[in-house]
Amino acid sequence: MAFQSSAEKSQLPTTNENQPVSDRYIVPVVSDPKQSERTQWTTWIEFFLSCVGYAVGIGNIARFPYLCYKNGGGAFLIPYLIFLVILGYPMLYMELAIGQYMRMGPNGIWEYLCPILSGLGFAMMIISGWVAIYYNMLIAWSLYYLYSSFAPVLPWSTCNNTYNTRFCFVDVQKNGSTFGLTAIAEFLNFHVLKLDLNFTVSFDILPHLVICLFIAWVITYFAMFMGVKSSGKVVYFTATFPYVVLLAFLIRGVTLQGAAKGIEYYIVPNFTKLANGDPWVDAVSQIFYSYGIGFGSLIAMGSYNKFNNRIHRDAFYVILANSGTSIFAGFVVFAILGFLADITDKTVANVVTEGIALALIAYPQAIAKLPSPHVWAVIFFIMLMTLGMDSMFGMIEAVSTGISDRCKNNFTKRKPLMVLVICICFFLIGLICCTKASVFVVSIMDKYCGGRSLMLVVFLETIAIAWVYGVDKFSDNIEEMTGNRVFIGWKICWKFLCPTCLLAVFILSIVQDQPLSYGGFPFPSWTLYAGIGLSLSSFIFIPIVAIYRIVIEDGSLSDRLKTLITPCELPVSSEQNQQSPMIKSSKF
Repeated sequence: MAFQSSAEKSQLPTTNENQPVSDRYIVPVVSDPKQSERTQWTTWIEFFLSCVGYAVGIGNIARFPYLCYKNGGGAFLIPYLIFLVILGYPMLYMELAIGQYMRMGPNGIWEYLCPILSGLGFAMMIISGWVAIYYNMLIAWSLYYLYSSFAPVLPWSTCNNTYNTRFCFVDVQKNGSTFGLTAIAEFLNFHVLKLDLNFTVSFDILPHLVICLFIAWVITYFAMFMGVKSSGKVVYFTATFPYVVLLAFLIRGVTLQGAAKGIEYYIVPNFTKLANGDPWVDAVSQIFYSYGIGFGSLIAMGSYNKFNNRIHRDAFYVILANSGTSIFAGFVVFAILGFLADITDKTVANVVTEGIALALIAYPQAIAKLPSPHVWAVIFFIMLMTLGMDSMFGMIEAVSTGISDRCKNNFTKRKPLMVLVICICFFLIGLICCTKASVFVVSIMDKYCGGRSLMLVVFLETIAIAWVYGVDKFSDNIEEMTGNRVFIGWKICWKFLCPTCLLAVFILSIVQDQPLSYGGFPFPSWTLYAGIGLSLSSFIFIPIVAIYRIVIEDGSLSDRLKTLITPCELPVSSEQNQQSPMIKSSKF
């Protein structure tokens, strides 16, 4: 779909505010006759599991427990739950609802809601693409760990491997030395990542990582090649299996020596931590990334719903599943970390590590101490892969849906071919993550691809929907679909609280920014410029498209701007209006 001058589109029809809502929507707007032919989820449960699988990822079992540890244990739940209510829930609801109503992906809806911000769709697609590229590298690492789990002896449980240094230790450092790495840390750094002792950045290709990344993309393709028709079936396993594993780990974890000490550390709050800004910023960022807001994936998944689907119910269930999983995973993690602290004669505070290190160092180290460690290792790394794959489905769907909605041709109509091309391109770009600089590249992409640029994208998204299109019109759209009036609290969140929180967190993230480091070694200075370039690669499309739209528009500059901040006629088909419960209801 090429850009059109807003003057070429009919503006929203004038309606009488005293007119019954159903009468305002009786006259259909048909901008695309094929809109009603859009693929739909086979069943509601496929949509729900896809949303849960997309939202519940590696961060739920790695990042959330670490943030609890860092910010006062149970005290962290206070800002987390506050921002969940005023930011997470409303934004999740907004994205699912706008996608369901307009039946379009993230690259098409802004053309109608706020033409001057049409570049938002491109920004969302590029952010999803970048994150998908490095996220599949995490899955590739998990694949290599899974492969290594079939060795006669778990390689990270001993210091007798060819890559181990003389400073390696398993549980307790040799001769009281303060220098050295654990066996699992040396397995990751010197075997998987092939780093040298100085952690020098090198771009030599690592064949074993290339093979693992290739396998990860093959799995992604065959799960996604038919779009929601294929991924909707896969999520029956990928979205439910992690819960079975977490339950098994919890049952095993609470029976381990020292587990009580870890759980106590998790649930006993340290309220003094709430006096500074860190837990509040971390709470917002965790909700932001955990629910995948701003990537366009939720909009894309919502667009495949039936028009009268009860989207408010779905948003609540997804919130319950995601945050419930994070809190539940906290008990699993800290039970294992308590055990790990006990056997290494350390405090819990000294065994907790951040993010990817928690998933690939602390967990495997604890697994090596369990009875039947090979079985637990295989189960754990399969779980990591399924958690990652679910999130991958949502990001690839956002990219493919955005392309197909923007470009209507024979290529985009052939879903398997389009997904294949996307997967091949992303695999080739991702080869930079298969070098000896893998951990550095992934860390840069993790911080900058979905960082401040994503916050600005979501901020502009709330402005476009709540202010330009109008929170009252948007609420009427939801009422048209569901037959239920929107709670006034959601309107307040959409219009005031969400933009304010996003802007405040954006400013705090700049003020409290810390340079990247790994293993105590700071990243080279050039990585800062690479990160800024990655951030701009997505956000830059918003001003570029805005300028382009202003140039091609007719009239004076003030007339052009007025036209471009005026919503256009929405692409709602007559079939959708016939499905509207408001129109069917006798009370109207």
